[in-house]
Amino acid sequence: MALLTADYDVSVTLAAALLVLTLTKSFMCTTASGHTIECDRCKTMYRGDGGHWHEYSCDPIGGSFEVAISGFSNKVSWLVFCAFHIGKAVEKTGFGKRVSLALVGSMGQSALGIGYAVCLAELLLAPFIPSNTARGGGIVYPIVESVIASLGVDPHVGEDPVGGFLSFVAASANLISSSLFVTGMAGNPIVASKAASIFGIEFGFSEWVIGASVPALLIMFLLPPFVHILLRPKLDFTNLSQNIRRQHHALGAVSDQEYRLCATLLTCLVLWVGTPYFGIDATVVAYMAIVILILLNVLTWSDVVKNHKAWDTFFWLASFIVLAEQLTALGVTDWIGTSLSRSLRNASPLVCTISLSLAYFFSMYMFSSISSHVVAFAGPFFAAGHVLGCPPKLLTILVALFSSLAGILTPFSTGSVAIYASQGYISQPKWFMFGLLFSILSLVVVFTVGMVWWKIIGWY
Repeated sequence: MALLTADYDVSVTLAAALLVLTLTKSFMCTTASGHTIECDRCKTMYRGDGGHWHEYSCDPIGGSFEVAISGFSNKVSWLVFCAFHIGKAVEKTGFGKRVSLALVGSMGQSALGIGYAVCLAELLLAPFIPSNTARGGGIVYPIVESVIASLGVDPHVGEDPVGGFLSFVAASANLISSSLFVTGMAGNPIVASKAASIFGIEFGFSEWVIGASVPALLIMFLLPPFVHILLRPKLDFTNLSQNIRRQHHALGAVSDQEYRLCATLLTCLVLWVGTPYFGIDATVVAYMAIVILILLNVLTWSDVVKNHKAWDTFFWLASFIVLAEQLTALGVTDWIGTSLSRSLRNASPLVCTISLSLAYFFSMYMFSSISSHVVAFAGPFFAAGHVLGCPPKLLTILVALFSSLAGILTPFSTGSVAIYASQGYISQPKWFMFGLLFSILSLVVVFTVGMVWWKIIGWY
């Protein structure tokens, strides 16, 4: 609530929250013997095996602080941080502007055309890049930002309908494309494995695409016009073609720096697509890209230091990750799953399925990481569904879709969304509101067209 009402920056609000939680010893600490306890129980005595008394060996304040800053070593935080600098390289070299001018020139007869071009780019990349942050933040985001700049938007003016339209469309398209393929997002295989272990069903690539295709593609089709209605971006397309030609001429021939950048991005793309074969984590690839770009003089260390948006997002995203992980450590997630099964035991299986999926969708408000949300809640919700007799494939596809689609509810749900939201073209309160409105549209599509489709293919 403080994020919606306070006048302070998000980072300041979270810094204060982490300080209060540290001083009140409200985190979960790990003792020297490996126990996980509330930090305020450190230095207290407990009766162990054999009736002997022992002391919980941990520092209540120091241990709390270690937990508070643990998010800064999280791979998602670093992936987002590196994606910002990759975007800076694309911007600095002019490569992003060159690509964006070609994109706008071919599909830029309208704002909707540009929006659909971004959606198409996400759909084409999603099956091959298993990190939605690497895909959205490292590849699509720099081009979207360059398109916004090519349309004459000043990134320093704050809220802007044009920048807001493309940012929200790109962030939403990233999440929709993530929901369409089991390989579209890092947490998706967890959903499939949980479904296999609890329901005993196979939910691989083909089953996922068949189940998600109709509702997800319809939501993607509705996305640009829906956001256009919300923001009503106004562009002077009369002079746009002339401006594109003039800007393209001003760029001149492709520079050596652009060639080096292209080679680096191509290497990243190959390594991201081939993660199962190369065994290199997406964050390591992004970090490697930053180091290579610096060594090749595409970026300088000064560019890294001065990229304040990267550092600011790194701080508040890491803080949110800590808070989300502590919800799981405190047992909140298990309690929710158990409570849900008890409260729905007298309902029909179909009602239970819809109720569980809706609860799963809106529980995303408590998380700053889609993958953390999946890890924490997919298992408990599937377990509750199994007890309540929910149709296995129906509940699985709903959780599969909602694991990504729910990410648009907040501006901090995942790295790619955080990158777009941090640009400031849409204020955070408005992002919450637009996210809720688009979520309602998505839910309507899922529970109408989606339910008809799943009935046709015999999933309930």
